[in-house]
Amino acid sequence: MARNRPLILALLAVATIAGCAARRPRKPVYVPEKAKAVMRTARSYLPEENPQAQTPKDCSDFVGKVFAANGIKLPRTAISMSILGKRVKSAKDLRMGDLVFFSGSKANRIVGHVGIYDNNGIFIHLPDNAVGVRMESLYSDYYRKRYLAARRLIK
Repeated sequence: MARNRPLILALLAVATIAGCAARRPRKPVYVPEKAKAVMRTARSYLPEENPQAQTPKDCSDFVGKVFAANGIKLPRTAISMSILGKRVKSAKDLRMGDLVFFSGSKANRIVGHVGIYDNNGIFIHLPDNAVGVRMESLYSDYYRKRYLAARRLIK
């Protein structure tokens, strides 16, 4: 074993170097100032950020108010919002400020809920008036099963 130690160390070094060389650094994702402003507005509805904030009527009312505060007028319903802007083909391509759409409480293919994507798999939405605005993971079982599509309104 002691005789093989230099060989083992050399193989580990080569494997480590090869592993590092195989990974390419990710290109930084451009985030428009308007998207950052939308997220600041959305976060201002979080109870921990602003306990006095008025809770919107429902998810689409929340998203509509956030975008309206930043100069973007949206239709009233999640279904109507789901045809606007540019389709985001994969959840991997989501950017801050994108709208994310889910089926309602039943997992089907009909849009019933909308939120705003933040970053790193997190989105902000109004799941229920009693709960208030929340940030949640797209990768939780509940939302992963109900995820339908995403649309980009901010270029």
